[in-house]
Amino acid sequence: MWGEESPRNGRRGHEVVSSIAGGSSEVVVLDDAVIEAAARAQPGVTNINVTKSTGLHIGPKFVSVTQNVDNTEVVKGRLLGLELVSPQNAKRLRCSIAVFVCWAFVVACGLTFFIFHYALAKQAMRLDLDINETWYLRRADWQAMPDYGIELLNLPVPFVLIGHSAMTPCTDRYDCIKDMLEIQRDHQRRGWIDIGPNFFVGGDGLVFEGRGANVLGVMVRSWNRVCISIMFMGDFMTAQPSQLQFDHLKILIEELVRKRVLRPDYTMYGHCQVQGYVKTPGVHLMDQLHVFEHWNPANKSLCLRQ
Repeated sequence: MWGEESPRNGRRGHEVVSSIAGGSSEVVVLDDAVIEAAARAQPGVTNINVTKSTGLHIGPKFVSVTQNVDNTEVVKGRLLGLELVSPQNAKRLRCSIAVFVCWAFVVACGLTFFIFHYALAKQAMRLDLDINETWYLRRADWQAMPDYGIELLNLPVPFVLIGHSAMTPCTDRYDCIKDMLEIQRDHQRRGWIDIGPNFFVGGDGLVFEGRGANVLGVMVRSWNRVCISIMFMGDFMTAQPSQLQFDHLKILIEELVRKRVLRPDYTMYGHCQVQGYVKTPGVHLMDQLHVFEHWNPANKSLCLRQ
């Protein structure tokens, strides 16, 4: 055992803790002077034989270890701003992200559908026919009130339906415009988004653009999507249609075929033929529809004559 070294030059020595076991020693050095003393005191070794040893160490051994160990998922979580403490949490996070992405995609698709199908519906354009005659009046010409929206037809459609307004026939441009505005107000009071039929035929052969050539009109519920509805202005249970009205109606229909609004093999019916047991378009108008080659007389017996 090492003893306590006497002080030199008035200074006390330093303690040295040592242990000797099996011919080896391990020293914890507290001062340079002690290191020197320990070096002088250790016995000299001139020859060492080592066979198959991997843990051999000779002389003092100084070890200083600083180790920081972080869980891999914790490091990843900190980078993401999240505290993940286990692989199970990471799996739940990936599932949550996948669900969020799926819902975001569904919402984006829904918004896109809404924007294009509804929000942009107002921007759908009416098809303007190339009829530049004084007897053809577009919506602006008769000062139509704004509609509340339009829905376009799937063109071309296969049918033309003929009806009448059951009003007193108009005799000139001013009276017919006044009647058109009254009809539009009446239809909108019913909750419709606009005047009902696609076109109107007034006195003196005037033709009015109603909802328009390519817009879904209203005349017979189950036929609206497959027809162009045309209303004669007047009550043809008593009044007689004029030849000029028929002539201008033929020009209108020819243009609708040319613009591919109507199929070339379209069929014409009176309103009473497809609904049954109603008066419209009136007995006198029904009796003359045969002048149109595409008129089909089927179910004519269902039309009331008085």
